[in-house]
Amino acid sequence: MSTLQQTFQEFSIIWLVISAGVGGIIGALIKFLFEEILQTRYRYSVNSRKVLKKYTYPILRAADTLDKRLENLIRFSNKNWFDKSEQDYYKISTLYIFGCYIGWCKILEDEAFIEYEMSNKKARDFSIRFNTVFKSLTNFSYFQTSNIDTLAIQEATPPRFTLTAIGELMIKCNEKENKKEIIDFIEFSRQYNTSDEFKRWFFFVERMFSDLTTSIDDAKWNRVLIFAANIRALVIFLDKSSRQTAPRKITFLENLHPSVSIVVRKELTSLGMSSKITNEPFLFNAETPFPVKQKT
Repeated sequence: MSTLQQTFQEFSIIWLVISAGVGGIIGALIKFLFEEILQTRYRYSVNSRKVLKKYTYPILRAADTLDKRLENLIRFSNKNWFDKSEQDYYKISTLYIFGCYIGWCKILEDEAFIEYEMSNKKARDFSIRFNTVFKSLTNFSYFQTSNIDTLAIQEATPPRFTLTAIGELMIKCNEKENKKEIIDFIEFSRQYNTSDEFKRWFFFVERMFSDLTTSIDDAKWNRVLIFAANIRALVIFLDKSSRQTAPRKITFLENLHPSVSIVVRKELTSLGMSSKITNEPFLFNAETPFPVKQKT
């Protein structure tokens, strides 16, 4: 009986040691899960909300201003204001407006890239629409089923790191307030006329906007319309109730090459923009419709 009792006590001690070890491991795992994973995700979520709150308004204002200029450029494309050397204000101001938007995007990327990629659903939704605008400028997939000349498509497409360089050029550091800002228009005008760096990187954007025609087979025309449609979609997304911007519809799709229009429409629909798309062609010079595809 004493031997049995001794054996039982020995096994009890062994199981107690094993249980303590397993319990310690489980406790360590729970601690790791809470401190390293859940707290990190919570911190990312909090940071992303702060950053989005901080930068949503300036990005909305920059996108709204760019949307209006793109509409003006498209509506009055027959005036050829962008290319008129005697009226370079229009070209320089258009490039500045474009650069302001890209600059604010670069500031957001620099401050919060990890946070808005890894945090809550609202931040992820913003990230998708944010990146879709860049895709509309740099991606070739929109033209895969079109018969538009390949070389023309390449010339109408700014390389992605061109936009990164433009963003960097548009930013200045306010050391007094320890924050990044966008350079003002006078500084931009001076730099654009004197700096080889500005001319080098803005060349690709300038080329995209130059010599636009309203032909559905014009690669530049299609690229600008794709970009305009996605900038407008971003403004609608950021200001759903139109409290800070005027209500608007996405009106450019009927003026695209038919196969390009299908791709853009499908993409915008996947982003929840189907109710904002109008099937009416955009008006040229506010009176005459642009040439559109013939429906059969």
